[in-house]
Amino acid sequence: MKCIACGYEAEPKNFRYLYNARIDASMTLRQCPQCQEWLAVDELTGEARQKVQPGEAPWGKSAGIEDLATDAK
Repeated sequence: MKCIACGYEAEPKNFRYLYNARIDASMTLRQCPQCQEWLAVDELTGEARQKVQPGEAPWGKSAGIEDLATDAK
């Protein structure tokens, strides 16, 4: 796998596993050991898809209930 932030290349097991982004998808979050960036990784292909910044959700909304309280006004 190759880090899309710094170009570090190694086996996916060398990238720190953080957590599964969704239980029904192959997307996980891993951390590059060299630059410490958080990466959205497709575990089936072993490919880093994007850097994940605070507040981003590259895997989409999980439950579909976001903002329901504001809609009920």
